[in-house]
Amino acid sequence: MRFCMIPTSARPHLGVFLTSLVLLALSPSVSLGESGDDPSQTSQTENSHAAVDRLIEQLGSETYATRVRAREALARLGLQAFDELHIAQYHPDNEIAMTARHLVSSLLVSWSKPSDPDEVREILHEYGAQSVDERRSRIVRLSELPDRAGLRALVRLTRFETSLDLSRVAALAIMQQNSSDVADLRKQEAQQIREGLGHSERAAATWLSAYADDLQNGSYDAERWSELVGEQRRQLDTASNQQTTRDSVLELVRVCVRHAWLSDKFDDALALAKTNLDLIPPTTRDLTEACRWAIENGLHPIVIELQKRHRQMFDAQPMLLYSAAEAIKAEGDHGQAQLLADQAMEIRPFPSDAEERETISPNELEEIAQTHREIAQELQKRGLYEWAEREYRAIIDHLEMDASPSVSARDLLASMLADLERHHDVVELLTPLIDRIESDDQLKNRLNALRFSYDDMRSDIQWHAGLLKVKQGDIEAAKPLLVKAFRLRPENIDILISMFRLDQNDPNWSETVDLLLTQNIQRAKQEIASIEVMMKQQARFQPRGYELAQALNQYAWLVSNTKGDYEQALRFSQKSIELLPNDSALLDTCARCYFAVGDYKNAVITQRKAVRLTPHSPPMIRQLNEFEAKLAAETP
Repeated sequence: MRFCMIPTSARPHLGVFLTSLVLLALSPSVSLGESGDDPSQTSQTENSHAAVDRLIEQLGSETYATRVRAREALARLGLQAFDELHIAQYHPDNEIAMTARHLVSSLLVSWSKPSDPDEVREILHEYGAQSVDERRSRIVRLSELPDRAGLRALVRLTRFETSLDLSRVAALAIMQQNSSDVADLRKQEAQQIREGLGHSERAAATWLSAYADDLQNGSYDAERWSELVGEQRRQLDTASNQQTTRDSVLELVRVCVRHAWLSDKFDDALALAKTNLDLIPPTTRDLTEACRWAIENGLHPIVIELQKRHRQMFDAQPMLLYSAAEAIKAEGDHGQAQLLADQAMEIRPFPSDAEERETISPNELEEIAQTHREIAQELQKRGLYEWAEREYRAIIDHLEMDASPSVSARDLLASMLADLERHHDVVELLTPLIDRIESDDQLKNRLNALRFSYDDMRSDIQWHAGLLKVKQGDIEAAKPLLVKAFRLRPENIDILISMFRLDQNDPNWSETVDLLLTQNIQRAKQEIASIEVMMKQQARFQPRGYELAQALNQYAWLVSNTKGDYEQALRFSQKSIELLPNDSALLDTCARCYFAVGDYKNAVITQRKAVRLTPHSPPMIRQLNEFEAKLAAETP
């Protein structure tokens, strides 16, 4: 890493200054950290820190010449004085603070290193010239790279990012990543963090230093983290550091709590969370987010405590009540949980009779339906299917069948029931709507304009009717239903997969399915090739990585669930994940590909990652159970 810094006041000495910079640029000692701690240089390092401190104090000298010499000397030191200059930005002497801020802001840093992976160098290209929001976005991208490929870069940003807020973001991004299960790899990561931090005393650097020790030792140091959080709380409560904010401390607490929870120190996690509950602003949005976070981390007592502290707000907001109900249910009190869920359901209710309905405008009725639909979708995401279904059905029961909110609720509920393999209920739910559409062309056109596909719904009815026959053991009756479903919606390869899994002893059926498979696999390969060509040509409206990832995933999912080149399917799936890391659907496919090639261990590992990202997906959970059972059966 190289830098240059030219304070305005130093311009009369530009020739000398540039000569110094050339000599400095040739010295490896000022690269961006990651040089390690050499015990033989400890004394020299301490002396250099003392020298930097003296120069910083001279920035406030009454003598102009002394101030100029100090500025020039600090400019020549550059990154060697980075940490001290950052601290000096908040020096009680305004002259020193202003000069320090100028020196820091004048640094031009090459944020990537030749040893960085290509994807890291791409993300960090012109990083320093970007806005704060864009830099934050790039930090997120670094944290999402597989196998912690962005670790060194994130440590670098923790130490040298001019924004202390982004420095904290980079540190927390590291701590939020899942650490390796292999002790040697954790120790290597700990060493990389220490080398990158050097002797930085920034708050975020002290967090990473503690985190590195935890990686090294393989355990969570509850006492140390409590002290670090406590120090942040003191700075916040006394306003001794303008850069310490409620949000930053709360985020640190949450990262520490999750870190403790993953280390099986539930009591420590719960104690730290409870001690800092007052950091959560008493607003609907913040309380809802806090409840969601607590539930995701298994901290149900936190939600119950928040309800006690803010009972009035909980009683007025359905999702807060549902959160409390979910937490209480998890603690074993199903009766009280249902009472709270019933209470949530009655907030902003539909009109109970025709007379009351006449007092409500159509727009208001639609707003009520929209509220219940959003609640239902959130409950569905959390795996609270019984309560979600009740919310969806309330919309269906209280609105006319042809009303857009009713159609939407019916469609969403059908999708949820399909995931739960409730085939009869899917058919029963969609059939009346299809019958109505077939007798009302105006409704059909209106729904098509709203992107509700009539043929897709008909296909779903035939598909689930066929799956119901399969479940009942009537394979022959299922075949024509599945064929009709696929003809109505040929892009739904899951129907084709269902067809493949039927009776393979029927030569005519096998021939029909094999022909469809060959056609669709070939079509998927052509789609991949076409997208890759367009991306290389850099056309004006070229596809993005997202489109290529989806095409690769389509091929991999179809082949891995049927027959074909399983190794190719695995390669395509792995490539899709490189394009879209941490996508649960792509990981789900990759796990199936591992399973197809007989690598049951990696199938389970990958599927667990998918379920961790989408913990309440019934299909993903079923697939995980299948893989775990196979691995257990194959393990001696």
